[in-house]
Amino acid sequence: MIQMKRQDDGVMERQSIAALRWLLGCLLFTAYGLLPTTAQAQLLKKSDYGVGVTIAVYQFDDLKSKKFGLVTKLKQTVSTSDEEIEYITRTFGAEDMKLRHLRPSVGLREGEPFTDTQPMNEKPFTLTVTPRLITREEVSFDLKVQYGNQVLMEFTSISANNYETVMLRGERGGFGIREFKGPEGMESVPEARALLITVTPAIIVAKGLQNRPSDISRPTDAYGSKVELSSSDTFELPTLVNRQPVKFPPGATPRGSITLEGVVTPEGRVTNVRVLDTPDSAYNNKAIEAFRQYRFNPAKLNGRATYATYRETIVFDKPKPL
Repeated sequence: MIQMKRQDDGVMERQSIAALRWLLGCLLFTAYGLLPTTAQAQLLKKSDYGVGVTIAVYQFDDLKSKKFGLVTKLKQTVSTSDEEIEYITRTFGAEDMKLRHLRPSVGLREGEPFTDTQPMNEKPFTLTVTPRLITREEVSFDLKVQYGNQVLMEFTSISANNYETVMLRGERGGFGIREFKGPEGMESVPEARALLITVTPAIIVAKGLQNRPSDISRPTDAYGSKVELSSSDTFELPTLVNRQPVKFPPGATPRGSITLEGVVTPEGRVTNVRVLDTPDSAYNNKAIEAFRQYRFNPAKLNGRATYATYRETIVFDKPKPL
């Protein structure tokens, strides 16, 4: 019996060593990026995944458009809002689409809400997105949109595959803009329009998330230095009240987008502006000049107005054909 016990101990020891070798091998392969994707997924837990959510907000004339569903998964994911407008117009018959706001890839963890507020026709346009479940292949999320006190859209548990674009149709509201040629050139007036939003998720390992809410805005001191938060602190992002458009000389045809960051003061003004990404350095000064004229309701730390950073991506219009 003692001999059998020794044999069993030997088998168990060899099995333990084999298991340890397999685990060390996985760790080494993972460290050098050589572990197959399926094996990496087996080692990752559900909570290890995050998602970069790109949200585009459009207006369209639903009275002139063809009818389509409230939730539609697009068969094509495009790289720019102009391409998306062209695709949706051609495929679904949405008329008079215009981009109102673009929030590029904000990085979120499961259950982490993000609220984005923009001024539209002197009222706040507020969008809140919350990823509810994130797996390696799919994400489900809730989305609510308000314009002033009017709820334009509210969805729960909308699912989308990795890099799949979901189109969501909302209600009509006075957030739209109608453009026309007037005595001073191209002019615009507020107009009732229907809401159309596209959401595109990019699922990645949570440690690699970029453009987190804390990157978009975080509390600072008066000199722009980061303020460390404790678990009991409550921080509210600054709310944009007035956006100043970038003014280029007549005939200029800027394209692409520029990302800037500044410090919003407790009075709601912008200082310390710097350019984070630009398609052309010739655009920088005009964009900085416009960003400095933005006005905010300031950030709040534990209920009191505070200095905070704010990151803004300005999308330039595609040149219109002559």
